Amino acid sequence: METLNPSQPNARLRYEYDRGTGYETELRLTEALAALVPGDELVHQDHRLFQLVHLITEYAWVGIHDAMCILDTALAKDDLVGATRALSRGAALAGLPVTCVRLLTDSLPQETFLQLRAMFAEGASGLDSPGARGMRKAGLAVWDSFESTLAAHGVSLDDLAEASASGFTGEPRLALLADVMLHMYRFDARILEWKQVHLGLVWQMLGGHPATGDTPPAAEDRPRSMRGRPISDLERLAVRPLFPKLWQHSTERYRVAAGGAGLAYRAS
Repeated sequence: METLNPSQPNARLRYEYDRGTGYETELRLTEALAALVPGDELVHQDHRLFQLVHLITEYAWVGIHDAMCILDTALAKDDLVGATRALSRGAALAGLPVTCVRLLTDSLPQETFLQLRAMFAEGASGLDSPGARGMRKAGLAVWDSFESTLAAHGVSLDDLAEASASGFTGEPRLALLADVMLHMYRFDARILEWKQVHLGLVWQMLGGHPATGDTPPAAEDRPRSMRGRPISDLERLAVRPLFPKLWQHSTERYRVAAGGAGLAYRAS
């Protein structure tokens, strides 16, 4: 049997695991918990929270990546119901990283965050997250499959937009494809939500918000990642969707509806 916090004097507060149960064996829970920094090696009382938040996020990226693989397979088989379900799962899983970032925002004062950051190894940057990097590549593959599906059905994004309107009574297959498109928006919007919330955390903990002061801070005065990259890298990523052509289509549809009036809008 293993203990996460063996130096805890109160035996009832010790976290014990690796009891050889079928539950632990099936989930490989012992191996998963072994990844956590042992209690005696924590550099701060919030060190474990920081690690847990990032590990949960990485596990969520794995689940999202799996959902995107299922989506790609469903599109290849023209299984539009399966594609929609995969996107729903991906969007639900994408809520976990959002919750994790908000947990840090709500739990860690800036001073605590800065203390932890100073204790971590040089170069330990979230920009190197394998899950986030893999998801961007998977997005390219999924979009290619989606476009192939549209071509196989002989339809365009404009056709799907029209089929998504309330009261559509046309071809049911077209309505299913339109539903796939809508779920792609929802999934990508949830990923963009995480990026925006994460950027907000960085601005709160490290500073560098571009709207502070009379003039934007010089590049050399703005925060940098643990491997020295400027915060502007993160700001660019925060608005980069997985499916850019999908959002470009939204702009095009708006321009048509506005009679070519550009991107101007009228406040309500």
